[in-house]
Amino acid sequence: MRLTVLPRRLRRFSFKSKLFLSYILIVLIPVSISAAWIYNEVIVPVRGERLQLIDQSMSQLESAIDKDIDDIEKTGYLISTNIVLKKALLKRYYDQSELIDVMNTSIQSLLSWFEATHQDVGDFRFFTVNETLPESDFFLPVSLFSEQVWFREMQERIKTTYPYWESWHNQRDYPYGKKTKNPVFSMFYPINEDFADETSYLEFEIDIGHFFSKSGAMSLSQSGGVLAVDWKGGLLSAPPAAMEFSKEVTEHSSFRQIDFTVAGYGDITYEGSSYRYVVKPIERLHASLVGLVPHSEIDSPWIKTRNVFLLLIVFLVVMLAAISFLLAGLLIRKIVRIVGNVRKIQNGNFQVRIPVHGEDEVDWLALNINSMAGQIDELINRVYKSQVSQKEAELKALQAQINPHFLFNTLETLRMMAETGDQPKLSDAITALGSIMRYNIYNGKEPVALATEIEHIHDYVQIQNLLLNQRVSLNVSVPDPLQSYRIPNLLLQPIVENCIIHGMKGISGHLSIEIVIEEREDQIHCAIMDNGRGIDPERLDEIRSQLSQPPDKRNLKAAEQEKSKETGRSGGVGLVNVRDRIQYFFGAAAEMEIDSSRDHGTVVTLTLPVGATS
Repeated sequence: MRLTVLPRRLRRFSFKSKLFLSYILIVLIPVSISAAWIYNEVIVPVRGERLQLIDQSMSQLESAIDKDIDDIEKTGYLISTNIVLKKALLKRYYDQSELIDVMNTSIQSLLSWFEATHQDVGDFRFFTVNETLPESDFFLPVSLFSEQVWFREMQERIKTTYPYWESWHNQRDYPYGKKTKNPVFSMFYPINEDFADETSYLEFEIDIGHFFSKSGAMSLSQSGGVLAVDWKGGLLSAPPAAMEFSKEVTEHSSFRQIDFTVAGYGDITYEGSSYRYVVKPIERLHASLVGLVPHSEIDSPWIKTRNVFLLLIVFLVVMLAAISFLLAGLLIRKIVRIVGNVRKIQNGNFQVRIPVHGEDEVDWLALNINSMAGQIDELINRVYKSQVSQKEAELKALQAQINPHFLFNTLETLRMMAETGDQPKLSDAITALGSIMRYNIYNGKEPVALATEIEHIHDYVQIQNLLLNQRVSLNVSVPDPLQSYRIPNLLLQPIVENCIIHGMKGISGHLSIEIVIEEREDQIHCAIMDNGRGIDPERLDEIRSQLSQPPDKRNLKAAEQEKSKETGRSGGVGLVNVRDRIQYFFGAAAEMEIDSSRDHGTVVTLTLPVGATS
C-alpha cells in the first residue's frame, strides 16, 4: 500500500522538490555507472585482450618452429630410406668396383644436389660401418667416434626415439668439416637398423639461428621480446637490440626458477620492474620460447583510462556549482519531448501521442496537445474519405459512359446491313454490340478477370471493323495462368480505342494492334502496341507530363478539352484516367509508360503487381 502511495505523492511534489531530488541522483548515478563501465568495459577486456594477443603470437611462433622441425625430419627420412644409399652403406652388398661406380653415378650427385639446395638448413653426414667407402664431407667411419660419449648416447637413445634430436652443442670438429664451433642442434636417423652390426647413421647439423631467427625479430610490445633458452635456462637466442639485457635476465635467480619444460605463464621481477613471461616449450629441441613483456606496457591502457576517470571525477566536483542548472535541463525533458512531437504534428503526423506520466502543468499541456491532434486527425480522415468517395463516384461515372459517336455509327452500320440483307454479319454485329453494352452496364462495380476484358476488346474491335471496313487486326498473347488475373473493368479497352482513333488518323492502310501480357519478376507487364501514325514529340511530352502529375495538381479540364478537339469526343476514359485507376486499384506499385514516334506507332505499357487486390 505504501509503495503505491509514494508515486502519487511524488507526482504532487513541487518543481523545487523534484529539483532537489534530481540533484542527489545526478551525483550518485554518473559516478556509479562510470566506475562500473570503466572496470567492466575497459580495464578487464583491454588487459585480457592484450594478454591473449601475446599468447597467440607465442603460439604462432611455436607452430612455425615445429613446422620447420617437421620439414627437416621429412627430409632426413627421405634420405635415410634411399635404397641406393642404404645398399652402399652395407659392406655385404657391393664389391669395391661396384661401389665406386655407384658412388660416381648416383650417390655423389644426389648428395651434392641436396647439399646445394639445403644450405640454409645446415650440414649433413653419414657415420658408416662400411669402411670401404672413401672418407669425405659426407661419409665418416663409425670407428672414429664409437668411443665418444655423445655418440654412444646417441646409439642408445635412437633405439627408443626416432629420429633422435641431440640438445644444442657447439659444432664438433669433424674431419673435412667446417671449423666454426657455432652452436647447433643435431638430428640423427638410423640407416639399415635391421642389420644390427651394420647400422649406419645420418646426422643433420642445424644452426640455432635457423629455428630462432624469427623469435629474435618478433616484438611483443614496445620493449618486450622473445628469448630462446634451453631447459636449464641457458640463453640460445635473443633480440639483437636487447642481447645484453637478455643475458642479465636469464642469469637472474627469479628467471632460473621457471620450469621451462612445461607451457605456462607468470610474473617475475627484475631490478624493480615486473615482467609477464609466457613459456612455450619445443620438446624435440629440449628448448623453450620465453616471451617477456613489462607489466607497465600491458597495463598502460588501463593507466590511461584510470587517469581519464580521475579527471572525470575532478570535473564533476568542479561542475557541482552548476549542477542546479543541469538538473533543470534534465527536468525539462518533458517540454523537449512535447516540442519534438509538436514538430511531428506540424509535418503532418497527427497520430503522434505524447506520453503522460504525471499530473503537473507540463502533463496537462501534453494532454491538451494529444486531444487537439486527435481531433485534427479525425477531421482529416473524414475529409479524406469524402474525397475518396467522390473520386470513386467520378470513376464509376467515367466507366459507365459510352462514346455516343461510336454508338450512333454502329447503329447506322447495322441499319445499312439490314437493308442489304447481310444476315450473318448483322447477327454477329448485334451480338458484339450487346456484349459491349452489357459489359459497360453490369461490370462496373467489381474487378473482372483479364480474360473477360480481352473478350470485350475483341467485341469492340469487331464493331470497329464494321465501321472501318475490316482495316483493323488484333493479336492477343496472354499465358493461361494470367487469364484469371483481376483488373478493373474497361482498363485496356480505352487504350485500344486510342490506337484506333489516333493511330488511323490520316492513313488509309491497315492498322495492326498487338496486346502482349506476361509475368516478369513478380510483376505483370501489359504492352499494347500499334503500327499507326504515332504521336508528335511535343504532344507526347504533354501526355507524359499529365501522367506524371498527381490528380490534385493536374489540369484535367484542359486535358479533356484538348482531347475533345483531337477526337471529337466530349468524354471517355483517356490515358490519364487509366493511369489514375491503376494507382487507386493497385497502389503506388502500378506504373504506366507511353512511347511513340511519328509514323512508327505507339506502345503503352502497364506494370502491375502480382497478387495485388483492390
